[in-house]
Amino acid sequence: MIYTTHKFIKRASTCFEICIFTFLNINIFNTMVDYTKHPLSKKYDLDTALGSIWEFYKKWFGNLFIISFIFSLIITYLSGRVNVSEIYSVTDPEEMLAIFRSMIGPYMLIILVSFIFTLILQYYVIRKPVDPDSNILSIGTTAIIKYFLPLLVLYILLGLFAMVAIILGVFLLFVGALFAVIYVVMIFAFIAPVLIIENPGLGDTITTTISLSHKRFWPNIGWVAVFGILVMVISFVLGAIIMIPFGGSFFRTIMNPENASELLNLTSKPSFIILNSLANALTMPLFPIFSLVLYFNARSNNVGEVISDQTGEDGGPVKIEDLYGDMTRNKKKELNKKADSPPPSVEDLTP
Repeated sequence: MIYTTHKFIKRASTCFEICIFTFLNINIFNTMVDYTKHPLSKKYDLDTALGSIWEFYKKWFGNLFIISFIFSLIITYLSGRVNVSEIYSVTDPEEMLAIFRSMIGPYMLIILVSFIFTLILQYYVIRKPVDPDSNILSIGTTAIIKYFLPLLVLYILLGLFAMVAIILGVFLLFVGALFAVIYVVMIFAFIAPVLIIENPGLGDTITTTISLSHKRFWPNIGWVAVFGILVMVISFVLGAIIMIPFGGSFFRTIMNPENASELLNLTSKPSFIILNSLANALTMPLFPIFSLVLYFNARSNNVGEVISDQTGEDGGPVKIEDLYGDMTRNKKKELNKKADSPPPSVEDLTP
């Protein structure tokens, strides 16, 4: 009964996707993409990883910046519409609790919009370099219809796991909590590439994500830590730059904390919204690129495994050696040539 229900839901979902894509005139019958041709599909060490991220970022900077700026502009505007300064003018705990409750809806909307934008940006970074004919409309529509619900479920599960991991890490003081955060971010980085590129079910996505992230566990942890520090430094510098025009309000708040509401009101000013969106647009594409580097690097160490949802020229499953380079095939050809060649004669062995 459960299997029949699951099969019916899957078929209904497929029919719904076909109807939506047909209505939007998006070709879904030519969706097979060779992700081995992605410019980030190779093996890395830390130096080449950072170099590849920078080269990819420079090459696609224009498109990624415009998309990120629009997304950040919308998110910053929505965030600025929430009047947080009301909290500082209330002393009654019940009124304060009522204000917090009124903020749940707006912040849930902001989180949902941020999740959708993050999904579209991640899918754009994965798809666009290997599918030049695609555009932001087709990519965004496919991302939302095909991956929104599965990725949302996976992120909710990861969020619950993160709460438990961080709470356990707190018992080990600061180091434990910090390690838990880095570990959760590492798992988070693998989820979207595994789901989008390999297109497995939810259970297979979880097991594959855990398997790949733990293949090179300590290097992955180190890479996430280094990348996180770099992004925090860049964000701090950009944040300091955009606060220069609002330095008066900032220093008045430091000298007199009672004026904190004045600093919070900056978020609703058009000038702050634009500057903050420009700064966020510079850093927003970095994590999707970094997550792909982690994924492809982990996949390069999994020669021989099978990706079940893709088929080769013979209709059978595609192995990783077929997807990630010709090195294995070349070695097999050399061995076959040596096996087929006749044994050396006495004259060949005589100097």
